Amino acid sequence: MKLSHTIEKIVRTEVTNNFLEYREPIIGYAAADDPLYATLDDKIGARQFHPKEMLPDAKTVIVYFIPFPLSLIHAIRQKQHIVPMWSQYYDTTNELLEKIGKNILIKMSALNIKGAMDPPTENFDSISLTGHWAHKASAVIAGIGTFGLNHLLITRLGTAGRLGSVIINAAIPPSTRPSSSYCLYYKSGKCRVCAEKCPSGALTEEFFDRFRCNAYLDGKNIRDDQQGCPVCSSGPCADKGF
Repeated sequence: MKLSHTIEKIVRTEVTNNFLEYREPIIGYAAADDPLYATLDDKIGARQFHPKEMLPDAKTVIVYFIPFPLSLIHAIRQKQHIVPMWSQYYDTTNELLEKIGKNILIKMSALNIKGAMDPPTENFDSISLTGHWAHKASAVIAGIGTFGLNHLLITRLGTAGRLGSVIINAAIPPSTRPSSSYCLYYKSGKCRVCAEKCPSGALTEEFFDRFRCNAYLDGKNIRDDQQGCPVCSSGPCADKGF
């Protein structure tokens, strides 16, 4: 069995066996020496780890996106800015992503392949509000999707979902990247739903103020450990890319 098939089986099995419903996961691969990794510090505006800093002999970055179900997307498209169902999925999916990553590492170890991973969340500096390992950037490099005006990853199945990644020292052919953006605004300039709906004013056509967004979340979270606002994920790109 190809190594990629082994990895994809682990991801799909864990998603299928979870007690929450999801759509079909998207899995992609990036070369650890892809030159785009060297550009991330400037693009993100904060120091980012290179795959080879995470794993010195890294060859491949595995990225997996788990799309939320249409029932959740329907819920977050309503007028409420706080959606308990979103919080449940956010927390549970983070646990699922970590379980998938650990299971991949266990399987790789059994095949004498070294690996490394960073948590899917809570891996950021509390002052700058930036992480040292960008799952979203790796997803773009791995061909899973493109960035949208909402500063989120938009895949062919949309933006409503969660990401995880694992680095290994075995080579898997890189996935093909999309030839154009999945974001309607970047394609035609006609969609600004995410910016127009942002309840905090943190997101505009010109910039994204992560500090303002975080302050809003701190004030609106249902609990300290929950993610309360899904609005930037509720536009036309929530369930599909364009």
